[in-house]
Amino acid sequence: MHMNRKKVLYRVAKIFISLFMFFSAYFSFSHPADLRALGFPDYFRIELVIAKCIGGILLLIPQTGRYLKEWVYAGFCICMVSAFIAHFCSHDPVSKLIFVGVDFILILLSIWYVRKYEKNSHADGLNA
Repeated sequence: MHMNRKKVLYRVAKIFISLFMFFSAYFSFSHPADLRALGFPDYFRIELVIAKCIGGILLLIPQTGRYLKEWVYAGFCICMVSAFIAHFCSHDPVSKLIFVGVDFILILLSIWYVRKYEKNSHADGLNA
């Protein structure tokens, strides 16, 4: 694949992850009753919003180190798994479980592509 195309796909994947988390943070902030219905206290909702926003911003900053980005990715994955478990335990409709599951898979695919690109670009001496 041509290097410019790889770089574009890499940036799209990072932007997708960040935008998804910004949307998720907005939803969590603007729908407190939905998170209470899942059994989460209000202070945890605020923590989630702040953590998702900080993580989304860190992924968009090119100078963010690899290890910090890996922690952000890990946090996002834990967040998605926790959301799936919360919806499952709250007996939410299957549609919500599918939505969270698909989102999780899309995030994993984006993370996989970003890590693959970063590994190849650092091995080739290219800047991401």
